[in-house]
Amino acid sequence: MNEYIFTDFLRSNVVLSSEQMAALFEGSRVLEPKKGEFLLSAGEICRHRFFIERGAVREYSIDERGREHLLHFALEGWFLMNVESIFFDQPSSYFIEAIEPSRVLLLDDKQFRKLAAENEAFERFDKSLLHEHIHTLQHRITALQSSSAEERYRLFTKQYPEVMLRVPQMMIASYLGITPESLSRIRKELAQRNCRPRNTS
Repeated sequence: MNEYIFTDFLRSNVVLSSEQMAALFEGSRVLEPKKGEFLLSAGEICRHRFFIERGAVREYSIDERGREHLLHFALEGWFLMNVESIFFDQPSSYFIEAIEPSRVLLLDDKQFRKLAAENEAFERFDKSLLHEHIHTLQHRITALQSSSAEERYRLFTKQYPEVMLRVPQMMIASYLGITPESLSRIRKELAQRNCRPRNTS
């Protein structure tokens, strides 16, 4: 299993002094959840941003009928944050759960904001994380509105090939907004098409 240490990730994106680095880690903590354990439950207010150093997690909601709706996956080197709590101070509508045994760094949002206010380079870095989050969600909404299930699946396999290898098919189906049966059918049809001999005449 890969490991992506947060300090290495940070140094590759922004230059901070040792004092600034220490300040950023104030109020932070590390969790090592087992598969199926929760980092956040619906109804809780989240005061931390999550950085996945090892493993895989997912963020999802459950509707009134008990159906899961998967919003995000996150693997090593990925950030995850609950927007409702971080930006609107509201209880989360989502669960964050480990898909694999994981190591997750929880960074205090207050320290993030404080350093961003004091350091222009870190402020740009912080904004880039938010912009990337918005960009990803915007593209996903567009795909859900205008692309077929097969097109969404093909795009997903192209964008997130490692996720395909590590995440159960039923979760991928939930992320794509289709049933597991539909996903199975799409995979079967694509496999059959790829196995057909091409006409070279």
